[in-house]
Amino acid sequence: MSLSWLDRLSLYVHPRRVVLERRSWRGAVCRQVLDTAPPAAGGPDWQPALVAVAGVLAADGRRGGRAAVVVADHFVRYAVLPWSDEVSGEGARRAVAQALLRNALGERAEGLEIALDRPRFRQPGLAAGIERAFLDELRAVLRGQHIAMTSLQPRLVRELAAGRRQLGSFDGWFVSAEAERLTLAGIAAGSLVALRNQRVSPDSLTAELSALLAADCQREPGGKLFVCTAGSLPLPVLPPPWEIVAWPSALPGGAHA
Repeated sequence: MSLSWLDRLSLYVHPRRVVLERRSWRGAVCRQVLDTAPPAAGGPDWQPALVAVAGVLAADGRRGGRAAVVVADHFVRYAVLPWSDEVSGEGARRAVAQALLRNALGERAEGLEIALDRPRFRQPGLAAGIERAFLDELRAVLRGQHIAMTSLQPRLVRELAAGRRQLGSFDGWFVSAEAERLTLAGIAAGSLVALRNQRVSPDSLTAELSALLAADCQREPGGKLFVCTAGSLPLPVLPPPWEIVAWPSALPGGAHA
């Protein structure tokens, strides 16, 4: 009888690559990495990533297990939910999240599956939306290999959750940077209060980060910046009084970006 159903899998789904780590019940770790093909003309931008997911599962060669899945911020649309005494229940918070995403994305927001964080008294909240069609196909691919998805998180949420103790009552900024994506979070007393998630050119990462900080620091000043970069992407260089602190990524294999 196979004990692969006891295996724990970590899966990172990115537009350029997919990373799979399988930790067997005996503790051995096996990693598979597969680059994605360019998206087909007229097709959804996430389709090549799903093909790569099927590819790494085939290369892994084992069926079964429990998977913690992290989705790159390229595939995620965020909204920061302001605190309100009148909007604290699940239904009311979801309605606000849907309205904010609809205002930003128009009709595209109707196709999103939206998840909310756990409410904290008098603290802003976070909503994350991912295309429902993408998630439905991802779940179907995993089911086809008898893999149970135990968690699904956007990259920003995963990185912040992994370092929650380090943040504590931190006031400042956290940036998750990849070759074509910059996600910047403003944090006050350990809670997320501002968020930017946008495409960037690899050559202009520092310039665009500096511009975002200059604009947002008028509202949420802070001198410490935690920077989580994927692979060999260098840390941005900012002038004093900024203090740059490297943040180790919680992704499988550092995402091999």
